[in-house]
Amino acid sequence: MTQLDAQVQAFVDQSMSYYPADAVGAEVAKQRQWYNALCLALAAPRPDTVVIKDESVLGLDGYLIPVRHYQAKPKPKPRPRPRPLPADAELNSNLQVVYFHGGGFVVGGLESHDDVCAELADFCGFDLVSVDYRLAPEHEYPCDINDCIAVVDHLLNQGKKLILVGDSAGGTLAACVANARSNYSGTQLLGQVLIYPALTGGMQTRSTQEHANAPLLTQSDMAFYHAIRVGGNESKVPKQDPHFCPMQAQSFAALPPSFLFPAQIDPLHDDCERYEQALQGAGVKVQNNTNLGIGLVHGHLRARHTSDKAAANFKAMCTAVKDLGK
Repeated sequence: MTQLDAQVQAFVDQSMSYYPADAVGAEVAKQRQWYNALCLALAAPRPDTVVIKDESVLGLDGYLIPVRHYQAKPKPKPRPRPRPLPADAELNSNLQVVYFHGGGFVVGGLESHDDVCAELADFCGFDLVSVDYRLAPEHEYPCDINDCIAVVDHLLNQGKKLILVGDSAGGTLAACVANARSNYSGTQLLGQVLIYPALTGGMQTRSTQEHANAPLLTQSDMAFYHAIRVGGNESKVPKQDPHFCPMQAQSFAALPPSFLFPAQIDPLHDDCERYEQALQGAGVKVQNNTNLGIGLVHGHLRARHTSDKAAANFKAMCTAVKDLGK
């Protein structure tokens, strides 16, 4: 395994002190307790240029889905005299980033990724909505993807132009939503940014073997998360369902422009490579930023203020979102 630099190793050590390596063997309530403590310990102060509002969206089955809106305040710029608004001002006012958090479909929520979402909104100057989709095992698939689709449909029906962003399990959901609503690509669905996503549904790849015992996400962790989404019964995992696994889609041709950000030292690294090949084969614009993830581990979003490599990768992610909104 590639040796981590001192900054990334310090991040791993700090994370492991809150979230033990064998955590998936514990009760889910305990897993959430550990994860919440980790997120709180590593959280950065929220930028004061972002206004937050919590709301709910009516789901497909009547469930009220909690969402959190992040409105980026315009940053003041000294101007000698009044100037007309830029040509893209109307687009930006109608543009919405939709964020789906990671956590293996089991942990996470509005609070776990609050600082990430706030910083992303602040950097891009775009409004953002974070989706608190239902978690397993209390709510089995397809509750998670149905909640995500319901929020996206709600925004599409408002005429919003959307950029989908997700990390880890949230990357899975973002890619599934992009496929489910690919008919909006080129009009209202502007693109997707996937951060160390799970895309192949547990397919055996070189990286699952080479990094089977990688820090912060192992192959056994992946197997647990993959099965618990359907109640822990592997026999219930869908085999040809693009709402469950992005790579199970029959066609990728209508997907929007896509930016992929894998971590090198991660069993999921090659998922981005497989997805990139599928999108390229379908003629979809895709950029796999594999070089930016060299020396980084799964979950490195939380190291963006303590690791130079993670900081550079986060900046590139934000830039990708901003470019999609131009």
